[in-house]
Amino acid sequence: MFFRCLGLFLGLFCFCPDGAVALCVNTAKAHLYAEPSYSAKKLWTVGRYMPLLELRSKGAWYQVKDLDGEKMWIPQSKVTYDFDCAVIKVGKSTLRRGPGTRHPQTPLSYAGKYMAFKKIRRDEAWLHLEDDFGFRHWVFENNLWEPLAYTTIDY
Repeated sequence: MFFRCLGLFLGLFCFCPDGAVALCVNTAKAHLYAEPSYSAKKLWTVGRYMPLLELRSKGAWYQVKDLDGEKMWIPQSKVTYDFDCAVIKVGKSTLRRGPGTRHPQTPLSYAGKYMAFKKIRRDEAWLHLEDDFGFRHWVFENNLWEPLAYTTIDY
């Protein structure tokens, strides 16, 4: 738990609000449940790269919080810490070929709320993202929900 949360490496670390840890859905489809049981009510179905905040674990389940602040349960086998992800938090966001408004839109042009992506890299206030089909886009960070805030330490 300590290394998942602190991740101190070459002067870069993640700040974990309220002890929560970022998770990303790693399967094409994952159900989120009201309780840690497959027989519990299904509250939401999400796709690959949906970011979630791990609040606690119980057996083979994580209690998580989504971008709307809703608490649900997901099987541990459906999520990973191996990559970072983000999700569109606004009604519609422009997808660009480069970091900035001077760049043209990608063929997809727009992404709606709840479209999730794998994070590739950051260029100032823009994130280079990959969708579930492998296409890459740039999105302005204010249009995204990223479960953790990153900061650097200067020595």
